[in-house]
Amino acid sequence: MSRRHLLAVLLVLGALIVPGIWSLPASAQAPAIQDTTTEETPPPASRYDFRYSFSVIDDATFYSNLQPPLPAPLNQLLNDPVVTLFQNQLLLEPSFALRYRSRWSLASSVVGLTDSFHGLSASEFDLPPGSSAAASGLNAELDAYTGTHVQLRVKEAYAGLSAGDFDFMVGRRIVRWGTGYAFTAAGVLDPPRIPTNPTDRLNINEGRDMVKADYVRGPHAFTLAWSSAALAPAQSNLHDTTAFRYNVLVHGFDTAFIAGDDRGGDAFGALAFTRVFGQAWELHGEAVWREHEAVLLGGKYTTGNGITFIGEFFTPPNIAYYRDMTISPLAGRQNYLFLDAGKNRLRERPGWKEWDLGAYMVANLNDRSFTAIFDANRRFGKRFSSYLHLQIPAGSSTSDYGATPYTTATSIGVRFQL
Repeated sequence: MSRRHLLAVLLVLGALIVPGIWSLPASAQAPAIQDTTTEETPPPASRYDFRYSFSVIDDATFYSNLQPPLPAPLNQLLNDPVVTLFQNQLLLEPSFALRYRSRWSLASSVVGLTDSFHGLSASEFDLPPGSSAAASGLNAELDAYTGTHVQLRVKEAYAGLSAGDFDFMVGRRIVRWGTGYAFTAAGVLDPPRIPTNPTDRLNINEGRDMVKADYVRGPHAFTLAWSSAALAPAQSNLHDTTAFRYNVLVHGFDTAFIAGDDRGGDAFGALAFTRVFGQAWELHGEAVWREHEAVLLGGKYTTGNGITFIGEFFTPPNIAYYRDMTISPLAGRQNYLFLDAGKNRLRERPGWKEWDLGAYMVANLNDRSFTAIFDANRRFGKRFSSYLHLQIPAGSSTSDYGATPYTTATSIGVRFQL
């Protein structure tokens, strides 16, 4: 057979066989490759959500040219009218939060504080020889500024229940109703604002003991709280407080109306608001009536490269609730100004992005006294950081901030966060 005839035969046979292959029954065809992978079923959600943290702060502060805050007769016996006092604070701050089925919650945060002083002792005083009574009185007055003191502070300890649109809480908790950074008049249940320490840099603020109920329906939020002052420090100006708060968003303004009463004191009412404009601007304010009116107006601006500026003006009436201990009851209404500038992560480069810098000032516009503060923080990885905190008061010896009994307070410290 010639090659031409052989090729023709092969083509005919191929035409007969190939269609037969495609028409074979499924059982006769080559088995298909089966996908043996099965879709993994996500594990069931845990009924418990437990979170914890632990931080350690070692803070060393030097008070330069300190005039010890002692009674005048004792200060007159000092060999040198000013001293340099060293204070070291070691703080251990564990906290935890437990939530069960998104319904029950339990949380606590405490601070163990060891406070040590050096630089002031009875040897600094020229006591009359043989005067045991004077020595005994001196030792009692110096006790707060000498030796080592240990204390435990309970910042928060509360239990909560969520039921539909309602949330109930009982215990000690930190709440924030005021809108100010350095001042507040509407924050009737907030921890006290300290203008020279608005960020609570050692994280030792304590909450109020209260029973609180919240109801949220759409954009409306209602809160009713009763706070007891039974466990408050004796020197604090706190009373049993009943307060109500209604919060709603009105044309972009996060607005709160607050009303209540202090047992043994006067009733109060407040309006507080915050308004954010774009990515850079924020406006906030408070208007409060408690015996007399108190007004706070402030703003915040963040530049494109991350520098933040904050300014606040606060004018409280000169009543016991607002009055600083250095202000005379006859001084009249006070006016305060707070200015702040700072930047986190100086530059997005290694060696720069670990640094945070800030400076702020709080001033009494009536007596023209002020305190200037500078902060620098350096992070080392995710757990450690170190910082410098410098505080410089200025003004006459009888003014609000000029009466501070030292010329500078320099703090250096390290933090560990877990």
